[in-house]
Amino acid sequence: MKKYVKMLALFLAIVMLVTAFASCGGKTPEETTEKTGGDSTTQAASEEISTEDEWKPDIEQKNYGKEFYLNILPDVNPTDFYWVKESNNTTLTDAIYNRQEKVRDYLGVDIIGITTDGESRYVEPFKNAVKNKDGSVDVLLSHVYYGIDGFITGNYLTDLQDIPELNLDADYWKYDVMDEISANGHFYLGFSDYNIIYTHVVTFNKDILAKYEDQLDEDLYTTVENYRWTIDKFLWLAGLVYVDENSDGKSDDDTFGFVSSMSIGYAGMLQGCDIQLVDMDENGGYVMSIYNDKNKIKMSNLVDKLHTLVRSNYAMMPEKITSTGPTIANGRALMTISGTYWLSDLLDYGINFGILPYPMYDEAQKNVGYRHLQWGGYICIPSYLPDPVMAAETLEMLSYFSDDVNIAFYEKMLGKQVADVPQDRRMLDIVWDGVCSELAQTYFSVIKDG
Repeated sequence: MKKYVKMLALFLAIVMLVTAFASCGGKTPEETTEKTGGDSTTQAASEEISTEDEWKPDIEQKNYGKEFYLNILPDVNPTDFYWVKESNNTTLTDAIYNRQEKVRDYLGVDIIGITTDGESRYVEPFKNAVKNKDGSVDVLLSHVYYGIDGFITGNYLTDLQDIPELNLDADYWKYDVMDEISANGHFYLGFSDYNIIYTHVVTFNKDILAKYEDQLDEDLYTTVENYRWTIDKFLWLAGLVYVDENSDGKSDDDTFGFVSSMSIGYAGMLQGCDIQLVDMDENGGYVMSIYNDKNKIKMSNLVDKLHTLVRSNYAMMPEKITSTGPTIANGRALMTISGTYWLSDLLDYGINFGILPYPMYDEAQKNVGYRHLQWGGYICIPSYLPDPVMAAETLEMLSYFSDDVNIAFYEKMLGKQVADVPQDRRMLDIVWDGVCSELAQTYFSVIKDG
């Protein structure tokens, strides 16, 4: 029961939202901070824009001769996916370094990457930088939720729509993602091609699965393609595998159907089952929807199913995954939940692994499909900048010049190295097509000691 309660703790934490951001505006931190930019010149997403505007930023080449301070929270934004001091002759670092050089050549700006302290400890330093107007942050790559509500209610962030130099309608900005997490129409959090999407997927050991293929109606990839990859199918598959290796009746050195210690992975199950935690009422106000008429049966059933998983003998939820414990890498687990940033690490183990999306609630969900929460950080522009135009133009060009980085990460690293067979490559396409944000996930705060 302890494991069950702990697993559901994040569900309960998410419900405890801070909704004050709904009425943000007006005053700056300590009544002293100036807000960047003027009247918004961005177009509505539905307006037509020319091909030239879509593909080429309306920014003239110049030579600022300045530095651009990019603060990166590495907890959800691996630093060397966004900035490198020099290339180490890999496809990805070459692309990232070349992007920085393109910005230097076009704007005369040197990108300086600065790693912030992890998780909640980056919040106060960022606030102090804005209050003190010390110019140490031009853009922050934030956590997905730590401190976001306070940044907004305290007016530490600029609404991206109020920055004329940013063309949020351009295809290198992810307008839909930003709109999903907008606060009463304000775009305080940016997301563009500059961001590397971080989400979670189900990974499985193909060699273990091969032992049970005679019990499958079809291969798992066909199950996914036909929208039959549901939470019930996931649980059934996990339940196929349990081997009491030493016949002692204890869950110790055994082989399991599912092993995972990542609480955030279970929160993603909500999105996978198309359960939204927050919605808007008829008056435009934010309301909890986790147990409304639409969700209450689904939510109760999902909790019961995960309860069954956690209490089963075929699943293990250790505090931490260790090399001596059961994993798909050492052949003692069929399935686990893996973050897409670190899928390439599985290659080091030399195992034959496959990729699956999160399961749906049921087959009737096929009109929505497979959904995956975006767990990476967001682009935050502080409400004080010593040179707001330079900072905005640099961010615009970084987003525009990100094609080669995206190709290096999504295609060459994940698409060819990790997903080296067509079926797994197809699964990654399904995952990327279903990435979404969630208002509740973004605007609740978690307080940690230290």
